[in-house]
Amino acid sequence: MLTAMVGCGPATEAPAPQAPPESVEAAEKQSAHLTPPEGCTEITLGELKNGTELSPVLWGSQPTFRGEFTTNLGDPAVADTAFIRLDVNTGPGLYDLSAGGTNLFTCEQCVWGFQDSGKAGAQKMFVAESGALLLALEVSPQETIGALSNVVLREAVRATPTAAPYTGSAPVPGGECRWIRFATWNTVRPGGCDPREGSLTANLPNLTCVPENYAADDGTLEKSLGTKTQGEACTYTPAASEHELATTDCAQGFACSGAYTEERQCLATCDFMAADPGCPTGTVCGVYGLCIEQAVMEPIGFAFDPALIGETCAGFAEFCGVEGARGACADVTGSGNWKCYRYARARSECGAGEELGYVNYPLSGGGSDRGYGFCYPDGRP
Repeated sequence: MLTAMVGCGPATEAPAPQAPPESVEAAEKQSAHLTPPEGCTEITLGELKNGTELSPVLWGSQPTFRGEFTTNLGDPAVADTAFIRLDVNTGPGLYDLSAGGTNLFTCEQCVWGFQDSGKAGAQKMFVAESGALLLALEVSPQETIGALSNVVLREAVRATPTAAPYTGSAPVPGGECRWIRFATWNTVRPGGCDPREGSLTANLPNLTCVPENYAADDGTLEKSLGTKTQGEACTYTPAASEHELATTDCAQGFACSGAYTEERQCLATCDFMAADPGCPTGTVCGVYGLCIEQAVMEPIGFAFDPALIGETCAGFAEFCGVEGARGACADVTGSGNWKCYRYARARSECGAGEELGYVNYPLSGGGSDRGYGFCYPDGRP
């Protein structure tokens, strides 16, 4: 299905909008015969968006899709917000939402929302207690098609742990109940791709998957029409429409990027989590999955520390370790002890007693990118 979606049509043509997979249509038919559980009020879900579709742009530390419930049960002047959060390693399949225990700290596939979001004294949180989440198609962790069915949302309150990066929740005894019969989401965009090493769309012939976010787990295909390679000046021609691809005169595997310099240049794409990111000699795998000289990154605010994973750092740094074994220098206790913690994309990749922290990169317009995650000991068994 992924191969059909990216296609090999006209030279600059992007794939057409993706139709819902048959599994989603089957789930919708089954849900038509359901009835709300006793005491639960049926609600409907509007469009959900991923980080790059929001204004301002908000990339979470795990893929988080945001929107609103279209059935407003509180103050009609205040939005009822809705969220779905998936672990980066969530693959296509059917997931039982009861596995999360109505706890936003323990769930790997999380569904929740707020009635009268942000309104002092009126806001109520509702967290999935049961139901099914179907991940039908995944282009990248940020670009997916899926469905919810027979989801019971229970009124809940914050519970331990109450500190960032992930907080807990617990159901309110005798609290209110909401029910979603069936809802879908689709955050797949024309030309979308997954830049991570080993993905089906990372190395397509004559195309380059150019990362859209700092951690390079979501990208957009560009047509590579030239032979230019690392560091050569290049020309980028924007797509003529949303269903066409941008073109460059770089070779396949090189983005025509202005991420680091005022003038665009061809930069090799890379995956910082790969055992061998594959960057040309003298460069490192930097943010946005692009190979660049460390000497270029440091003057514009990116800090490097020579400490290896597990060793003591001199202070905060986004990059410690070596290529193929990178981490971030952080003081997770506030005691002034800085240490190099290994990078990870998925919360599920952290071991027992570890949590997934993140490096927060501010974006223009008040947005942020928290995709660079690292595993650190959080003191819990």
